[in-house]
Amino acid sequence: MQVTKTPAFVASRVFAHASYSKAFFQLGHTIAIYGMTIGLMFASLSVHYGVTLLLSLLAAAAYLRLFMIGHDCSHGSYLPHKWQNMLLGNMMGVLTNTPFQYWAGQHAMHHRSTGNLDKRGDGDVITRTVEEYVNSGWFSRLCYRVYRNPWVLFFFSAPLHFVVLQRIPLGEQSKTWGGWLSVMGTNLGILIYYGSMILIFGLKPFLLVYVPVVMLSSLGAVWLFYVQHQFEDAYWERNGVWNYHDATLEGSSFYDLPRWLHWVSGNIGYHHIHHLNPKVPNYHLPTCYDDQPALQNARKLGIVESLSTAWLALWDEKAGKMVSFSSLGAPGRTTQ
Repeated sequence: MQVTKTPAFVASRVFAHASYSKAFFQLGHTIAIYGMTIGLMFASLSVHYGVTLLLSLLAAAAYLRLFMIGHDCSHGSYLPHKWQNMLLGNMMGVLTNTPFQYWAGQHAMHHRSTGNLDKRGDGDVITRTVEEYVNSGWFSRLCYRVYRNPWVLFFFSAPLHFVVLQRIPLGEQSKTWGGWLSVMGTNLGILIYYGSMILIFGLKPFLLVYVPVVMLSSLGAVWLFYVQHQFEDAYWERNGVWNYHDATLEGSSFYDLPRWLHWVSGNIGYHHIHHLNPKVPNYHLPTCYDDQPALQNARKLGIVESLSTAWLALWDEKAGKMVSFSSLGAPGRTTQ
């Protein structure tokens, strides 16, 4: 199937262009909100730490938007020219602890292989099939259960990924000079940025301000990318059956959020459109969805339903759906 000739892709193409005015308006007010809120958080330390933590919610929301702007830059969609996206993407990478080119390479592999059971592990949440899990050794099953526990995945693994793992070249990107330069260059930028903040405010105030912001935004980022592909009736197929069109429109959800949460998340909830045509910048996604009926048939997830996806951990190839560990019975079950 030639994806570019499908009605859905043709409908999205109208919006696959960058806008200086929309991009700089979004970028400008997001940076302003982030900068002012961080400043208020430092000031609030002399009042009460509870106030600081409340302000961290707004700072984390702005941080998450900055990460999504960098995400658009990785697709070359945020600004009209490649060099502009590269420059802005690297700047966003320093602000959000994300080596831009390194992450962009991993994320591109995720787009090319999402929903493909034979090409898992590239920039996505590790997912096993029921058969793979049942036939693995007890220690492997234990490690996977721990990894897929929602409390571990979102509250431990998410900040670990952004703060620690992205400081080290790993995976396919570690085999290229570009991957190494991206990681080390970002590390240097972070060292200068965070070092300056510590020199100005001191180490303890810096940690009291930045730790909750990074924790919350990391959790939010991982949750948003998780929930868009890990719902019960998601799309997973083997090489011979898998195709890009179905993987995008059936394997990516439309996260039906209130308008203010679409603002916070940089419209990433319109994930099926984003996967179908990554050249549509986030600021065009709502209008693209509203104006094009061909793009309104994706799997819709509301907030309440989305919470139940946190416990889904295995793909049942026979049933064609995601299932929880509890659906298998006892943890040590080894039935075929």
